[in-house]
Amino acid sequence: MHTESVTEPARSEVATLDPDSAFSARAIAAQRASRAVIRRATGVRPVTPTAPRRPAAAPARPARNAATAAVTRRSEPVRNAAARRTADEARAGATHRTVRVRKARTVKRTVVRARTVTRPAAKPRTQKVMRLGNMTAVIAYARSQVGARYVSGGEGRGGFDCSGFTKRAYAQAGIRLPHSSGGQAARAKRIARGKARPGDLVVGRGHVGIYMGNGMMIDAGNRRTGVVYRKLYSGLSVGRL
Repeated sequence: MHTESVTEPARSEVATLDPDSAFSARAIAAQRASRAVIRRATGVRPVTPTAPRRPAAAPARPARNAATAAVTRRSEPVRNAAARRTADEARAGATHRTVRVRKARTVKRTVVRARTVTRPAAKPRTQKVMRLGNMTAVIAYARSQVGARYVSGGEGRGGFDCSGFTKRAYAQAGIRLPHSSGGQAARAKRIARGKARPGDLVVGRGHVGIYMGNGMMIDAGNRRTGVVYRKLYSGLSVGRL
């Protein structure tokens, strides 16, 4: 735009000059050209350099916060589900442990009860009570052995002593007695002679026999008498098994 405004007046001025004065015309044209250059130089406003603007950076933190919030919103159901699973597992574990403790306690109580169970005490063996009907076999065996030899420690094989004879006779009624006059006497209950019955045990000092009734007895007295039927003598008592 400045070039057009300068050039047109220059053309009009050149037209008014003398055509013969070429030198002068060229001088004037050069002068005008220099003036135009100066005017262009002075007419152009200086451009003040401006610092290049930096492109506005996108706010990072809000974006990060938004992304974090989005991730948090997406992960919140997962966290809630995990928390619920953890709580359920904890409750299941507590229930399982409770069941185990209850079972252990139940077993322990069962064991304690089993230990506290007491067995009934064994009934003491009662001596079989002899009756007259049971003494039939005893009396019959005693009668059958009258005249047998007296043998110390014998109880039927070739002879008897006093306790061996009574032991073998009472065995016929199922009564077991020791081969000892003192042991047999200890098992008998002493009774009066007036209440004596056939089959009762006659007891003396270191001696035993079988009462046959009517004040008579059968016993293995000694080597001289052997097994003999005789009358009760003094110093003897009667006991009932």
